[in-house]
Amino acid sequence: MLITDAAVRETAITLTQRLEGDWTLDPNAPNDGAAHLIYTDGRAISFRPVFGGTAVQLWITGSAVPAQQDAPAPTKRATHEARTAARLPEGHRYNKATSLLSEDDEDPTDIILRTLEDHLLPAFEYKPRYVGHRPWVDLFDNALATVTAGRGSPPAVPGEGGRSRARTRV
Repeated sequence: MLITDAAVRETAITLTQRLEGDWTLDPNAPNDGAAHLIYTDGRAISFRPVFGGTAVQLWITGSAVPAQQDAPAPTKRATHEARTAARLPEGHRYNKATSLLSEDDEDPTDIILRTLEDHLLPAFEYKPRYVGHRPWVDLFDNALATVTAGRGSPPAVPGEGGRSRARTRV
């Protein structure tokens, strides 16, 4: 299914309702043919149709680091600094293009939402180091390997959707 320039605003309104949290249309955004959503902490999501509406270009923009509480314990301060270093910095962008053409003639809003949830929203907290890098997947794989090693199970094989070698049938 395609998305037209006229349908961008309606799609953005639907996304604000379906995304978790307090997302709204950015009232200060330029009228440039793109939809701009903003969160209460300042992070932003934008998208625009490209290639005649057969694809969308999505991008996120990082926000300021949340304020730290007064005089935290050294461990909490170190945790805060580590989380700050892993975040997408204020004003920095991360983007992804996705096709809206599917065999099932899927609704563009569903495709955009899935792309945001799988590829862009996690990048707010764990900034990618290069194109295609998804550190939130590495964190999950490492945690899974730790848990399975503790149980004596064989670790999951990377790239096989979390299936372990013991369960893979050929």
